[in-house]
Parts: sequence; structure tokens; C-alpha cells
Amino acid sequence: MTTKKKTPQKKKIAFICAKGLETFVEPIAKEFEKKPAFHVRRYYVTTQQEVIAAVKWSDYVFLEWANEIAAIATQLYEMKKKGAICRLHSYEALTSLPTKIDWSVVDYLVFAAPHIKDILKRQIPDIKKRVCTKVIPNGLDLQNIRLNEKTDIHDIAYVCNINHKKEPALALQIMAGLKDRYPNTTYRLHIAGAHQDDRYQIYMEHMAKEMGIEDNIIYYGFVDDMETFWEGKGIVLSTSIHEGHPLNVMEGAARGIHPVVHNFMGADAMYPKDWLFNTVDEALDLIVTPDVPIIDRRQEYRDHIIDRKWTLGNQVKQLTALFNRLGKKA
Repeated sequence: MTTKKKTPQKKKIAFICAKGLETFVEPIAKEFEKKPAFHVRRYYVTTQQEVIAAVKWSDYVFLEWANEIAAIATQLYEMKKKGAICRLHSYEALTSLPTKIDWSVVDYLVFAAPHIKDILKRQIPDIKKRVCTKVIPNGLDLQNIRLNEKTDIHDIAYVCNINHKKEPALALQIMAGLKDRYPNTTYRLHIAGAHQDDRYQIYMEHMAKEMGIEDNIIYYGFVDDMETFWEGKGIVLSTSIHEGHPLNVMEGAARGIHPVVHNFMGADAMYPKDWLFNTVDEALDLIVTPDVPIIDRRQEYRDHIIDRKWTLGNQVKQLTALFNRLGKKA
């Protein structure tokens, strides 16, 4: 008489994220839904009750962002019996939010970039003693991203919601600099993103008029069809003063668009020198006088993403390894 082998029970993973902040975790959760070893539910929450329900249902918890939601989840008694991963992006490290998380119930703290771990240590110096830390960069689904057939350095993509972290005033200075240097050439800044602060909207509209670059700034607001937006762009400009591992730079590079990135802390460890600028004049040089025509460097930009393994597949592979180790000694 033969005995049937028991089918291993699927582990239930709850991906928990504050509603409206799920952009980064959505593609990851969808990939895990395809894995036969896991039963996945996405909880994009607005209330404490939703967090409680997610934790109670799960075997494993993935907390996207080390924020208020993570703090609520880790205070629940049920979390002591769950395997847990928390992912910290960037802004959280500059707040007191990580100090409110009970790290004793978290198995792995995942950072999107090494410098963010260094920043967090400023307020939690012993974080490595409290929880096992890992660096897993963001990843792109390159199968669904193609190289631009055409690129034009006069069309500059600026992909972000407008707030103080993105330093939009610097973008205006760069556009004014381009007009001053090349008065007979039209450069256009294509902004895909919403204004998140009325002060910046008022400021940008006022200063663009004062600088005489009103016609050089094109606002799209929130863009649903980003594939169409990226078409034809030759430059992706980032003027942020603080980032973790930003998707806008990666998405531009993956399409063969030349990144021009303000040299925020950690940028020099992620990007080549000829992507980075410290001053407006340096930004203008990167935009106007690349050593090799951008159209000929498209694959080079994309290869940087591939060589660094900044792909969705690699990201999911590393996270899967963490899930498979939950409940075991690291």
C-alpha cells in the first residue's frame, strides 16, 4: 500500500502598504502571485483595522516602507508569530518613524541603497544588532521596456511629483542656463508629475515667466501612459537633493535616454561620473556636449541597468531567498 505524499501547504504572504504608495511594491507582489509556493494578497491600507486583518491572515508579512503602517503592524501581538520583511526606501530614514517600529519582530530590514542604511544609522546606530539588514536595489521589468527609436536632447524628461525634495528650482535654473547659452535653440522641459505643494506651483509659474522660459516648460500632471511620454526624449533630468534608488533615472536609462543627475549623497556609487553634475554649468555641459552622440550610447545606458542587475527578476529572486529563510537562522 502506497502512501500519498502530502502537498506542501502554501505560505500566505501579505504585502502591506499604505494606499497610494504602492507603486514600487505592485510589480513585486504580482510576480510573487505567480509562484506556486505562495498564496499572496495585496493589502493597500488606510486603517489600523485593515493592517490587523492583513497580519492575522498571513504567515509572512512584507511591510512596504518603514513608516506609520509598519509601526502599527509591528506593535500587534500576532506579529510575534509571523515571518516579516520590512523595506525602507529613503525618506523614512530622515524621520523618527523607524524608531517607532518594533524591530524585534522583523526578520529582515531591506534597503533600496547602501547610503540609506548609513543615513538610518545616524538615528539608530545599532540597527544591525536589532535586525538583519540587506540591500536589494529596485528593479525594472526590462522585457516591457524598449529602447527609444529616436532621441532628442532638446526634449528633456523630468519625471517626479513636484516637492521640496526634488528641488525644482534647480531645474528652472538649468533651463534658463540653456536659453542663455543657446538663445537660438529651443530646449523643452517635459514634467510628468503633480504639484504636491502650492508654493512650488506658484513659484515655478512666477519664475518661469521672470526668466523668460514659460514656453520651454510643459506640464503634463500625473501621466498614466508613461510609454508614450518617454518617446523621443533625449535627456532624463533629476535635480533631487535626496534619493534612495530612484526609478525615474533607471527608467530613462533603460530606454537609452541620457541621465543628467544632481549629485545627491550615494549617487556616485550608483552612476557613472558622466551622468552626474554638481553645478548648473556642469549640467549644461552634460546636456549639450556629450562625448558621444546620445543616439549611439542608448545601449550603453541600458547596459548599466543590466550590469548592475537592477531588474525586476533579480529583485524578486533576492526577496524570494529572504522569504525562504524566514523562520530560520540568518
